[in-house]
Order: sequence, then structure tokens, then C-alpha cells
Amino acid sequence: MTNSNGTAEVVVVGAACLDVKGRPLGDIVAGTSNPGVVQISVGGGARNVAENLARLGTPTALLSVICQDDFGRTIMRQTERAGVDTDHMLISCEQHSAAYMALQSAERALLVALDDTTAISALTPEYISDHASLLEQARMVVIDANVPLTTAETLLSICRAAEVPVALEPVAYAPALRYRPLAGAFYLMTPNAVEAQALTGLPVANMAQGSLAAKQLVAAGVQIAIITLGHDGLVYATPEASGYVPSIEGEIVDPTGAGDALTAAVVYALLNDIPVDEAVRLGVSAASLTLASNDTVRQDLSLESLYAQLVI
Repeated sequence: MTNSNGTAEVVVVGAACLDVKGRPLGDIVAGTSNPGVVQISVGGGARNVAENLARLGTPTALLSVICQDDFGRTIMRQTERAGVDTDHMLISCEQHSAAYMALQSAERALLVALDDTTAISALTPEYISDHASLLEQARMVVIDANVPLTTAETLLSICRAAEVPVALEPVAYAPALRYRPLAGAFYLMTPNAVEAQALTGLPVANMAQGSLAAKQLVAAGVQIAIITLGHDGLVYATPEASGYVPSIEGEIVDPTGAGDALTAAVVYALLNDIPVDEAVRLGVSAASLTLASNDTVRQDLSLESLYAQLVI
């Protein structure tokens, strides 16, 4: 999906994966196979953000890498079907396509997950430079923290010169920790509590600590810092204000992708001149809808569905 002039309003850079998610149907017995439910869907932080944006009607292009293996063909097919422009994606089989594996509790809380995103190393500074024109014409760029730091530095330099704001989806603790030296270079950041701790070095175990961490990110140069706190909602800060938004009560079917949905909804709102406090609430709505879905990206996501359960 692109504008009539062939450009994307948002360019998203980072991982495109196949997600394998499992949860037990009873108590886990170590050292043996356990009865459970296993689901497979298309994911990846950057790819999820791109699909959510496309489903909200935003012309979006994805810069990522896949191999022409079964994983890669599945990733490409669903991403294209959602309306994302995949024409610029890199096809490389030096590594198999990226994959994510999660083990959830019977209550659907994440116990542990494994990311195999070695393939993302193919997103080199040269690859980004080759797509400088695409980045320069965007209204916003979103990057996930799977991207190598040297590549991120090249992207930030291109976007800074073109005055294009860049948002960071921190992804997980280890990638966020790598990005701490670059934290102040981003316009928007949307870490969860663990990722915020990695980015700031501060403990983030409650609302007060989250608010302090958000304000520290803003002091470093971030224009909008949003820290999600799970069941406790989220806190946010800008140079002018700070605030809190509660979570929306509802069934949790699968937590995967909720943070990516929040990021996409906030980006959508900001591009449509929606005030920050309302943009953050739309993000909470998108995350809640995703939590209630088996899919990593909710297939029926729309602006109408976001406003239908907006937190006032």
C-alpha cells in the first residue's frame, strides 16, 4: 500500500518472523512432552507494526529480510495480503527466515520466549542507504531493536537530514539494552517495563517508577516516551506533559503482538494530528483488541474498533 505518488507514509524496518506459540493444558511435567495447544502465525516486531498500520489504512512499506523457504513465503504472503508494500524487502538465504517461539502459562501469560533473528544482520547500512529515498519521503519511520546498531545509525542520519521522525519498538530486554546509547535520538519510544529498565538503567516495577523512567527518556531527547505496565496500564511523558492510562479489562487469549499494535496505533494517531493523550488511549485500545485475538495481528483491526472501546 502506497500513496498515489508511489511513496509510503510510514517505513518500518526490522524483523519479519514466523511465530510458534504454545501453552500447556495442565501442570507441566519436566523432561517429557506435555499436552498443550500450539499455534503458528506470522510475526516479527517490525512486520507486526507494518501490518497493523496497513490495516488502519496507512500506506506502509516494510524493509526486512526473508529467505525463500516455507517460513519466508508464508511471511511474505500474509504481509502482502494485509496491504503492506513488500517490494523493497531483501531476499537472502544466508540464514533461514527469522522465527520466534514462546511458551505461555495455562493462564496465557508469557513464561519464556526465544528469538532467532540472526537473519536481520543482513539489514546492513548499505541496504539502508540504497533505500534512502524511500526513508526521506516518509512521514515517519519505525525501527525495531533487532536491527544492528550500525544500520540504525545510518538510518537515523538519513532521517535526521530529511527531518523525518523515527520511532523505536524496543522488542525485548537484550535488544533494548544494545540501543541504550542511541535512546535520545528517537522521536517516539514504546518500551514495556523490562525494556524501559534496559534503556534507562532504572528499576520499573510500578507506575511511579515507570513515570520517572519515561521522563528520563524525554530528558535524553525522546519527544514521546510511552512505557507499558501490563495489567497496570501505561505511563507516558513528553517535554510538556505526562500522564497515565489504565488498561482495559478483558479476556487475554494471546499476549503476542499487543505492544506492536499499541505502537502502530500511536503512530497512526500522531500522523493524523490526534493529540498525544488521545493517541496513547488509541494505543491501549489496539493492544487490548490484540490480547483478545489468537492472531499476532488482529485481522479485523480498524479505526472504528479502536474507538469502540477507547479509554476515556
